[in-house]
Amino acid sequence: MILDEHTNPSVLAPDVYPVKILLVDDKPENLVSLESLLAKDGEAVEYLFATSGEEALKIALQEELALILLDVQMPGMNGYEVARYLRDISKTRDIPIIFVTAIHEQDAHVIEGFEAGAVDFLFKPLHPYITKAKVSTFVKFYLQKKEMEKVNKQTLTLNQELEERVQERTKELTKVNKDLDNFVYTASHDLKAPINNIEGLMTVLDETIQEKGLEQQEVMPIMAMINNAVSRFKNTLMDLTEVAKLKYEEGAVETERVDFEEVLEDVKANIKDLIEKYDAKLKADFSGAPGIVFSKKNLRSILYNLVSNSVKYSSPDRKPEVTITTSVAGNYTVLTVSDNGLGLKKEDHQKVFGMFKRMHAHVEGTGVGLAIVKRIIENCDGKIEFDSELDKGTVFKVFLQ
Repeated sequence: MILDEHTNPSVLAPDVYPVKILLVDDKPENLVSLESLLAKDGEAVEYLFATSGEEALKIALQEELALILLDVQMPGMNGYEVARYLRDISKTRDIPIIFVTAIHEQDAHVIEGFEAGAVDFLFKPLHPYITKAKVSTFVKFYLQKKEMEKVNKQTLTLNQELEERVQERTKELTKVNKDLDNFVYTASHDLKAPINNIEGLMTVLDETIQEKGLEQQEVMPIMAMINNAVSRFKNTLMDLTEVAKLKYEEGAVETERVDFEEVLEDVKANIKDLIEKYDAKLKADFSGAPGIVFSKKNLRSILYNLVSNSVKYSSPDRKPEVTITTSVAGNYTVLTVSDNGLGLKKEDHQKVFGMFKRMHAHVEGTGVGLAIVKRIIENCDGKIEFDSELDKGTVFKVFLQ
């Protein structure tokens, strides 16, 4: 690999960590001898000396140690006592300890050493190869541990940076959504005035045509198309306004005791022409749950959309029949609206609640009705489910609480 000014050296080689090993023995000559045995030219290992248990504890608290080679038999505080103290201190309890002893290798001494916190034993006279091999192994463990700590730290840093980026991006998206909602709300509100003006002018034009005795058979079809376009425009704006209003009303909707029958009668009166046009039959049974504490306006919107859709999307082969019932399931009041209409193909089920999605193009509409219903329900911690079969009909279940 060719190095240039853009190459990061930290990417090419792992960090070099300082390795410190504490040698503890009450005889200084033993410490010098042990260091001479272990030291290697070019190796980044520093050997620290302690000639008593007290001194060993002091150094262990001050330094970051990779390993302690601890003599067992020392005047004052012996090796086992030092090890127990080290195990009781949070800063030093994880430092591996190898006991170095001249005591004959007996089970009792070995057991006591491991109970005190030893990870291994070296018996005097020390075997050079075994001693070096054991120390080298623990040095490798230490370096691996440091590398893992580095990786973990980097991972935490990256996770934190990623979380901050996600939060920042979420804020940006939230602002964009809020701006979009504001735009939709403002645009739909501001456009109502010119539409009302157009309707007024259309009325004046119609009256003028009649007064002047103009040929209505030529003018009236065009008038009808203009009126139809204005009506569709108004409906679209009404739906957009409703979507925007739902965002503002989250968590701030007034509730009251609402009677299902009363709300349905209001909806039926509103869609009277639609019911007569399709000669639809509506059947209702609210005995399972006559009423609910809910937003009356929102419940009306739910029933309006579900019932009017059931009528509009009827099959040309049969008169539409819509059944509306209520029941109780656990903490939910369940509103069920079923019909014998066109139904949906399985592959279209996932599109039902999408904004501006229309499953049957021959029926007029903006495609936001069910999206509005879903948002109303979810804003109130409810849920909506449906099942539909092509040319059989559709059943919607609304779980309200």
